[in-house]
Amino acid sequence: MSKSEWIWVAIRIFGIYLLVLAIISIPEAIGAVYAHLHLADAAGRSSDFASMADSIRKAAVSKGVTALSQLILFSVAAYYFICRGKLIHNIASRENA
Repeated sequence: MSKSEWIWVAIRIFGIYLLVLAIISIPEAIGAVYAHLHLADAAGRSSDFASMADSIRKAAVSKGVTALSQLILFSVAAYYFICRGKLIHNIASRENA
């Protein structure tokens, strides 16, 4: 295989790695949304539980935003590296790179 083909293989493997990271963030995002919805209901029912549920709900929202951001970012990057990647290939293929 030539240098150019090896560069394409490396770009595609990195794209697959990013796709795996995106897939791993899906359960975290679903769990954070689920926790946020159910903790909001629980906080409304009991005044004793409200302050603790509110702090846990804020943590769940933070985790959910992080997981959704990772999902979107890794998915877009994985799509680029797997399906496109011409710019990265051109940069990596330069003789003085």
